[in-house]
Amino acid sequence: MEFTGFCPQGLDLLIENRMMDSPDFYEAHKADIKRLAIEPFYALCERMREDMLLIDPLFVTAPSRMVSRVRRDTRYTKDKTLYRANLWLFFRRPRAQFEEVPFYYMELGPDFWRYGCWGGFGRGEMAEARDMILREDKLFLDAYRAVQTVPEMHLSGELYKRPKHPEAKEIYQPWLNRKQLGIDFEETQNFDPVFDGSFVPLMLERFAKLAPFYHFLCTLRDRAKIGQGGRA
Repeated sequence: MEFTGFCPQGLDLLIENRMMDSPDFYEAHKADIKRLAIEPFYALCERMREDMLLIDPLFVTAPSRMVSRVRRDTRYTKDKTLYRANLWLFFRRPRAQFEEVPFYYMELGPDFWRYGCWGGFGRGEMAEARDMILREDKLFLDAYRAVQTVPEMHLSGELYKRPKHPEAKEIYQPWLNRKQLGIDFEETQNFDPVFDGSFVPLMLERFAKLAPFYHFLCTLRDRAKIGQGGRA
């Protein structure tokens, strides 16, 4: 299946399904949800596959393991709504259940679409990141410069209330004070690029530019995992 863009009717159906919040409604419209909402995501996975494997040949590339489910897992949340109105895909390495690993993503919701790259989740990873930043490690500098090449995207991640290293260079403060590290592009007004598919080449170009950032995040995970980033 060739990716030619997302279907407005598919997004409308996801919204209606969430509003109805009914297993009966979902079952009655399951085939249409798959055809209009899920299959375009599968096609996008295939469209991105070759370019993304150049960044990391260890990425999982089976669409069924990359695309989110319409049915929500409500076991560990106060929000018991059964279905979601947004869907997303991940490019990431194989992982154990509930394990968080660095990833690229693309997400489409009722009032936004976005994409980016995230990591720095596990115990010790951000401690390792702060150490590398303060030492101006080459891998960090490569990641820092890569982020500067995509000014349309913004550095993200929950911030600490107090600076971790107020004495450090001002340009590094947005990196040092994060609980995780991510970089995102988000659009809330113009949906034409996702409906006609024209967003894909620019997204892939930006993802390629961000490869040093992604590999920096992988290094944080690897070093923390072997005990070199033992601080929380």
